[in-house]
Amino acid sequence: MLKSGIYEQIINQLFEEKISAIDQDRFYIGKRLIKKSEVAKLLSLYLTNIFEHVFSEIIDSNLENDCEEENNSSITKGIELANNIISKLVDEFNLENGNLLSAQTKILTAVIDKTQADYPDLAKRLEEITPLKGLLNGELFTGKGIKLYTELQKEIASSDEIRLMVSFIKKRGLVLLLPQLKDFTNRGGILKVITTTYMKATDFDAIIQLSKLKNTEIKITYNETSERLHAKAYIFLRNTGFNTAYIGSSNLSQQALDSGAEWNVKVTQIEQPKMLKTITNAFEAAWWAEDYERFISGKDDFRLKSALNENIDNEIDFSHLTLIRPFDYQEEILEKLKFEREVHNHWKNLIVAATGTGKTVIAASDYKRFAQNNNRSRLLFVAHREEILRQSIKTFRKVLCDYNFGEQWYSGKEPTNYEYVFASKDTLNNRLDNLHLPTDYYDYIIIDEVHHVAASSYQKIIDYFTPKILLGLTATPERMDNKDITEYFNETISAEIRLDDALNKGLLAPFHYYGITDSVDYSEVAWNKGNYVASELSRIYTNNDNRTEVIFKSLQNYLPNIRDVRALCFCVDQKHAKYMAAKFTLSNLKAEVLTSENHQMRATLYNRLKNKEINYLFVVDMFNEGVDIPEVDTILFLRPTESLTVFIQQFGRGLRKSQGKTHVNILDYVGNSRAEFNYTDRMRIILGRTSMSVKEELERDCPHLPLGCSIQLEAKAKEYILENITNAIQRFSIRKINALVENFQQNHSVSLSLSNFVKIYQMPIDKLYKHKTWNQLLYDLGLKNNYSKFEKELCRAVFRKWSATDSISYLSFIEKLAKQSFKIEVNKISTIEQKYLLMLYYDLFEEAGRFISLQEMINQLSQDVCFCEEVKEVIPLLLKDNKAYEKPDNSEILNFPLKLHGIYTKSQIQVAIGTSTIDKKSPAREGVERNKALKIEAMFVDIIKNREEGSTTNYDDKALSPYLFQWDTQNRVKPQSQEGQNYINQTQTMLLFVREQKNFVEDKSRTMGYVYLGKVTLNQWEYKNLGTRKQMQIHWNMLEPIPGSIMQFARIREIA
Repeated sequence: MLKSGIYEQIINQLFEEKISAIDQDRFYIGKRLIKKSEVAKLLSLYLTNIFEHVFSEIIDSNLENDCEEENNSSITKGIELANNIISKLVDEFNLENGNLLSAQTKILTAVIDKTQADYPDLAKRLEEITPLKGLLNGELFTGKGIKLYTELQKEIASSDEIRLMVSFIKKRGLVLLLPQLKDFTNRGGILKVITTTYMKATDFDAIIQLSKLKNTEIKITYNETSERLHAKAYIFLRNTGFNTAYIGSSNLSQQALDSGAEWNVKVTQIEQPKMLKTITNAFEAAWWAEDYERFISGKDDFRLKSALNENIDNEIDFSHLTLIRPFDYQEEILEKLKFEREVHNHWKNLIVAATGTGKTVIAASDYKRFAQNNNRSRLLFVAHREEILRQSIKTFRKVLCDYNFGEQWYSGKEPTNYEYVFASKDTLNNRLDNLHLPTDYYDYIIIDEVHHVAASSYQKIIDYFTPKILLGLTATPERMDNKDITEYFNETISAEIRLDDALNKGLLAPFHYYGITDSVDYSEVAWNKGNYVASELSRIYTNNDNRTEVIFKSLQNYLPNIRDVRALCFCVDQKHAKYMAAKFTLSNLKAEVLTSENHQMRATLYNRLKNKEINYLFVVDMFNEGVDIPEVDTILFLRPTESLTVFIQQFGRGLRKSQGKTHVNILDYVGNSRAEFNYTDRMRIILGRTSMSVKEELERDCPHLPLGCSIQLEAKAKEYILENITNAIQRFSIRKINALVENFQQNHSVSLSLSNFVKIYQMPIDKLYKHKTWNQLLYDLGLKNNYSKFEKELCRAVFRKWSATDSISYLSFIEKLAKQSFKIEVNKISTIEQKYLLMLYYDLFEEAGRFISLQEMINQLSQDVCFCEEVKEVIPLLLKDNKAYEKPDNSEILNFPLKLHGIYTKSQIQVAIGTSTIDKKSPAREGVERNKALKIEAMFVDIIKNREEGSTTNYDDKALSPYLFQWDTQNRVKPQSQEGQNYINQTQTMLLFVREQKNFVEDKSRTMGYVYLGKVTLNQWEYKNLGTRKQMQIHWNMLEPIPGSIMQFARIREIA
């Protein structure tokens, strides 16, 4: 008997019998015809019910039977029945035979490209990401049994696009799904979120956390007066078509997803495709509705806080915590890397730094910035020693503040995920052929101790992968086999950490350097291809008791206990090393030799030196590469080291810090050297950054040294070094330059050109142009028939202006002009380019009024062929030396030509701020310059001041932090004065220009340019009492943080 009520049932023969049995007079029987639009759906459902009943009967008949053979038989019967039905359809409707089921039919659960997979165990990963309730059938979640959030986690992990619509989002609810959402968006998944400010229930911090995810858009309705959003939908779309959605009562809160009695229905594409389409369409309609506005973090924070009445201070001040952040010198390295990549398009970068100076912190910081700016940031860190890998993964976790980061792949440890791996080069090499990873799988690859890169084991890795960034780290770029590792890095060392920076930070042990007068006259030793002839040095050193006596006496004079040291002694060859070890042994000093002949003893001798079983280890080239003995406390340079890089490597072998080690003693034996031997650069490395030239420092007994360091030079040794430096300065005299030019073709196979000459002789452009232009030089030597009539002007521009300028934008403009032979129409170029032209005018000509217009200047320059050709040749050489990473100007001054962090001369800046025109040159010589009409004031700051004898001026200008700069006004400025009021009330645009000091250290005849640090705003001011006078001191806010390269010297108080 049919029950009373409503139906939507197809009337089959069975139902016709049931209807006929009903009393038609008593009951109304409702019927309608099947519509064309519903035939497919209704008949499919009808057949589904029949088929499900029949198949269930077949399977259920054996449910209680434990016989596997009979159970398999029931499955076979089910498949045979299905195939019989399908065969009928194939015959009647020309269906493809491919719809027939095989006897061993299985369920497809995944298709995963192994070359793109992050996980080595894909079966395990599939189990982790497949929803427990599957993808076929709907389900009701009531808060009991399976937790809704655990199922949502799996849905997120297996989706390609996610759409969430909830009334409110709570921070405690979001935390249940945030790790999965982060992984999802990091791998390229698209997340769209709709929510409201309804009842002010949403947590502001939860929205901020969501907004920081990649590939994520958030839309919020702030309108609570119209129809409010009360829907809760979690939609998961997959490229496979197996889409799912959860519709119900759960907002994104901890209680709703975990512990609350909430009801949520799961809808699947397979079971209810029409319903799922309706749900996605409803989401799209809401997404594009007018009331829903996109939330942009930083821009809309205040509005959202106001709408939520978010008065809770949920911010934490991390500034007092000791977290790993780059030091200024490390920040400078990061800036250089950015410059190399974005300006020179060099994405293979080599960093050279002594062990212990924080190479890994730099690498981790650089990777952190890469990851923040890229949707995908897969990392491979390769090293040959497990200790390096263990320390590196710890450092990365600290820098990233993510202690789950990274997988270990060494010592039997296997990664569960390939995305962020720290691997030993041997393990990786052994697995590389079977990895199935695409060549571009890793976006960022780091190779530590990269001086090993020429080895075949590293070559295999380098040749296989094609990352966006390849970063090499080493303390020893020069290998003992003379292979050049820079060939893997665009023939360039991207950045080097200066010794003085690391010493001043206490990262290395201080040195006590002793320059000891040698008995050998090196000026008579043969020189070939940049080196003393080794065999001749060896002949002089061996069987030379006079020199050995000098060495023994220096040990007695400068070492506190000659039998209680760990000394590395660098020799010229094996014969020399054996000779020295024998002499030391005969003198009852414990000594050994380590060369290529007994390299298998390396570890043994290392331990013997460490334990002081020996005190002196004589080496040739073994310790130039990849060996760290922190306990070494003495270095003996028993031969002159020609290569500056090798000298730094050898010097650095004693600088590692070790328990109980206070400093390292460096004994360097200094003789009368050849002119080709370069003492200037090596002494500059030891001295570090100072306000004096190397010659001045040595003459004054080195008053400026890194913390805890000292230099003592014996009288004759000092004389030899100063003589060498003086001769090096004279190397750039016009007489010597003329001789090099005249003999160029005889000594070299390449043609005589400015670029070839500069490259071969490593001639600085400013040294060459100090006297004449290149064309004038050739003309005077009879190698050219004519020269430019603007020869003096061009010489001045290159020597005094362009070599002090570091601005790719400005110099590139001049290069473009030269390529056009200066044939342009001034009125057809942009306003900024016209200002560049005026800057060029004052680079060439000292006074205003030389031409009545810029067009007249351009016309005359374009007619001078020699001028055009030389500018075309010299500008690329200057551009090659540019290092400033320019950023867009932040002053908001219309058509302002300068770029942030570019370096400009004062006359160029005066053009930029409008105080110099073609008719009138600015007469200003003070530390500030104002354009009253435009309400602009430029501050010119020298960090290290040039003080006149007896001067009472005591300006204390310096960077307090990258975001705050301290500046003292001129003495005459008082708070009540017009200038003081301008500063206090900020009535003008303040621009900050900073340089280390007025003149270049090694050439006092040249003036340094200023770094443009941009617009600043008032932070605070104070009228300081300085005893006999008062002075306004102002702290300026930096709108753009000061670069690390500038902080390096801007923090420093004046060096005396």
